[in-house]
Amino acid sequence: MAASVAAELAKENNCEVQTFAGGLGEFSVSIDGEKVIDTNRFWYPSTKNVVAKTRELLSHETSKVTE
Repeated sequence: MAASVAAELAKENNCEVQTFAGGLGEFSVSIDGEKVIDTNRFWYPSTKNVVAKTRELLSHETSKVTE
């Protein structure tokens, strides 16, 4: 899933994507060092949902900068 999410988000303007190896079944997304999505082996959202949520959060970050 990490590769799919990274590939989708890398298409965004001004979005730098880095992937790191995690624990078994772990998947998380951080924006500017703040963890915004945190999963475990019992709860794994779809790639589509992770990308949508991350895009939503990134748009909020962008609007803070332009205000």
